[in-house]
Amino acid sequence: MRHREVASDSSSLRGERSRRVAAEKQSQEKTPPDSPMRRWLHPSRVVRRCAWLHALLLCVYVCIPFVVKSFPAIQAKIVFQNSVGLPLGNLSRPSEFNLSSSRAFFVPSTDGVLLGAWYIPAHGFSSADFPSSRPIVLYLHGNTGHRGGSHRVELYRVASLHGFDVVAFDYRGYGDSSNVSPSEDGVVADAVSVFEWISARSTSAIHMWGHSLGSGIATKTARLLSERGTPPRSLVLEAPFNNLREAARAHPLAKLYGLFPCFDWFFVSPLEASGLRFTSDEHVVHVKAPVTILHAKDDWIIPYSLGVKLYESARGRPASSGPVKLLLVDGEHGHGHKYLVRSAELSQLLRELASASRAGGGEE
Repeated sequence: MRHREVASDSSSLRGERSRRVAAEKQSQEKTPPDSPMRRWLHPSRVVRRCAWLHALLLCVYVCIPFVVKSFPAIQAKIVFQNSVGLPLGNLSRPSEFNLSSSRAFFVPSTDGVLLGAWYIPAHGFSSADFPSSRPIVLYLHGNTGHRGGSHRVELYRVASLHGFDVVAFDYRGYGDSSNVSPSEDGVVADAVSVFEWISARSTSAIHMWGHSLGSGIATKTARLLSERGTPPRSLVLEAPFNNLREAARAHPLAKLYGLFPCFDWFFVSPLEASGLRFTSDEHVVHVKAPVTILHAKDDWIIPYSLGVKLYESARGRPASSGPVKLLLVDGEHGHGHKYLVRSAELSQLLRELASASRAGGGEE
């Protein structure tokens, strides 16, 4: 009896050992010791790959400043970002951008350039009314995309609700305008051309409104028009900067190179070599029209401190040029760089502009 139990125990042990050996063999057959996956995941190889990746990223990081310095035209591409054609849609059909009562047209600029534009009438009116005696907002958008950007359309609609006709256009190289590389002088010439095109057809008050990069274009344009004796009724600068040099230093991407030796020599000097300065702090002093600066404190693209610096420069104008106003919007509202259109301050500003236009004879 004892023999049988011992034999039984030993046979069960042998059976268990056999199953274990078979399982190990099967596992080895599924994943051979020298399989590509095992070699790929080997700790020493993983460490080497990480080291190569870090070396590659470091090489790219160090090379970028030299590439930018060697090819200043790259900076123009970074500043204007006109190749980003979003949102998608047919710009000849404003209805595709929720602007059902608007119409599209083209305005000739210098050098044979044609500028795609929209006319958005005041709420309750038809696009066939143009020209009218209602006040006009001439909108100059920032970089990236085109005049159909959602936050831009939102502003047109709000201005329309406050009784303004709106004219929005794309600079050269943007949207459906002529495919010509933009430059500072070129986009300013475009803005002047659109302003003069409107002025030749309407005696309405024209309020020039520039957002972000458009604030730099609007300020220089307003200066040129002031020197010609035809300034806009007012100049509104939304999320502006004082000059492109400081805007470049403050940009989030610049923080990647904040500690890089000779930052200005590598990144800022090429801007000026490309003819890009947008020195609004110099131009605003010569603008002979009321100036309003509107900035959100939570703007992470262009810090509101640059808007404050521009305001300080504008205060140095002669009193005869008109008042200067600074509207800072608390960051707790989350309007950031693009959505000041949703602020109470912007709506109040539009009401004040509309009232001033009526007082000056600029509305039906």
